[in-house]
Amino acid sequence: MIAAISHPLDEQLATLLQRLGGAADNAALRLLAKYVSESTRNGVIAAPLAGLPNFDRDAVQGAVVGEPGDYKPLILGDSHAWLYRYWRYEERLVGCIRERLARGDAFQIITGGPGTGKTTTVTRTLAHLLEQGIRPERILLAAPTGKAAMRMQESITETRQRLAFPTEIAERIPTQASTLHRLLGFIPNRVGFRHHAENPLPADVVIVDEASMIDISLMTHLFEAVPPQAKLILLGDKDQLASVETGSIFRDLCAAPALQGSITVLQKSYRFGAEDGIGQLAQAIRDADEERLLEVLASPEFPEVSLDESGGGLDAAFLRHGWAAYADAVQAGETEAVFSAFNALRILTPLRKGRQGVEALNVWVDGVMQRLLPVQSGVLRPWYVGRPVMVTQNDYRQNLFNGDIGIALPNASGELRVWFPTGEAGQYRAVAPIRLPAHETAWAMTIHKSQGSEFTRVLLILPEAEDLPLLGRELLYTAVTRAKQGIHVLANRATLGRALRLVAPSASCLRVKLE
Repeated sequence: MIAAISHPLDEQLATLLQRLGGAADNAALRLLAKYVSESTRNGVIAAPLAGLPNFDRDAVQGAVVGEPGDYKPLILGDSHAWLYRYWRYEERLVGCIRERLARGDAFQIITGGPGTGKTTTVTRTLAHLLEQGIRPERILLAAPTGKAAMRMQESITETRQRLAFPTEIAERIPTQASTLHRLLGFIPNRVGFRHHAENPLPADVVIVDEASMIDISLMTHLFEAVPPQAKLILLGDKDQLASVETGSIFRDLCAAPALQGSITVLQKSYRFGAEDGIGQLAQAIRDADEERLLEVLASPEFPEVSLDESGGGLDAAFLRHGWAAYADAVQAGETEAVFSAFNALRILTPLRKGRQGVEALNVWVDGVMQRLLPVQSGVLRPWYVGRPVMVTQNDYRQNLFNGDIGIALPNASGELRVWFPTGEAGQYRAVAPIRLPAHETAWAMTIHKSQGSEFTRVLLILPEAEDLPLLGRELLYTAVTRAKQGIHVLANRATLGRALRLVAPSASCLRVKLE
C-alpha cells in the first residue's frame, strides 16, 4: 500500500508521467506511478498489484504505460508492475540464467549461515578445479564491497592453510579477491562496465562472496560479463539482509524451484553449537519463534546473550569495559593489536538519524572514548588518536571503498594518519586524513553497513517506533549473526516481536519467470 505521506520523488515521477502521457487529471495513472516508485525505493522490483486493491488498469493505458515487451516508462503485467529499467534487468537476468541451466553445470549457489562452512566448501572446490586442470589465473574471486573482498581473501587464505591439500595444489589456490565493480571494469559516470556479453571476463571460473548484497543491476551485469561456458559460483546467506539498492535477488534465486538442482544449502554450524546462545538466537529468528527467542535471551544457560528492556540507553561503563583493550593497544601504538581490539565490540542500529541512530551514537561514544585515548597536540577536531572511521564513498585512485574501516594513529614521525588493512596478513597502509574520500566515525554503524563483518561482541540497539519499515526479521538475523561470542540487546519485547513477524516480500518475479 502507498504510504500516507508520499516521498517527493514519487510525487515528481507521477507528475512527470502524467504530463508525458497528456493526462494531468488521470488519478489512476498517478496512483500507479507513485506506488511503483515507492516500491522500487523500498527494494521491490516487481510491485504486486494486490497492493492496489481498487486500481483500474483500463484507466492507465496510453503513452507511458505498456505491457511486458513494450518500451514505455511503466510496465503493467497481469499481477505486477515495474519501472521499465527494472523490468528489463529482470528479463536480461532470466535470459542469462536460462542459458546457464541449459548448459548443465555452469552455475551454482552455495547458501548457509555463519560458520556453516561456505569458505571451506569453496576452497575445496577451488582445489578440485585446479586438479582438473583449470589455471589459477583463470579463476576470479570477488565480493560486492572492498571489506567483503578482504574478508574473502583472509578466509580462503586461512582455510587453505588449515586443510591438508597437497603442496602443489595448496600453493596454487588463488586468494586475491576484488570488488565486483573493479572486476567488471567500473566506468565513472556510466551505468555499464568494460566487461559485458561482447567483452566477457577472461575467466573459466568466477566465485562471488556475500551475494545477498548484490542488487538487480549489478547481478545482471555480472551474469552478462561471465562467459557462458565459465562456471559461476555465488556464495551467501539467503536469510541475511538484501542489498541496500533494489532487489533481494539472491534470496529470490534461492527460492526458485527451477534452480534447486544448482543450490547447495549448508545447515550445520561449526561455529555455534546447541549450547551456544548466538546460534540459538539465530535459529529462533529463522524459525520466527518469538517464545524461543525471548527464552534464550533470558536464560542463565546462555550468559553470552542478554536483553535490556529498561529503556535506559547506553551505559558508558559498558563501553569503557568493551573497548578497554582497544584503548590500551592505541596507547601502545601496535597497529595490528589496535584493529583486533577494535573488533572486540561494535554498536549496531537500524537507524542513521535520531537519538538511537548512528550519527547521534557516534557523537556520544566519541565523548566517552576520547577520555580513554591518548591526547596528541596539534590534532584538530574531529580527528584524534584512535578515531575509527568508515569510508562511505568509493575512491578507486586511493584504493578505498565504501565500508572500509580505518583507524587514526600517528606514524613514525608522529603525524596523524588513517591506517587501513591491505588485505595481506598484518600489513597496513597509511592515508593522510585530508586525502580520505567521504567518511564517518565508526564506533556505531547501521546493520546494513555491518554486512560482511564479524565482531567479538555486538551491542544491538533497536528503536521502539512501531512503524519503522526497516526493522524486520532479516535485519534482526543479520545483526545477531555479526557477533561471534556475545550480543547485548537494548530493546523491548514488543519491538523484537514486531521485527520477527515482519518479513520482506519477494522483490522480483524471477522465481515465476524461471519456471
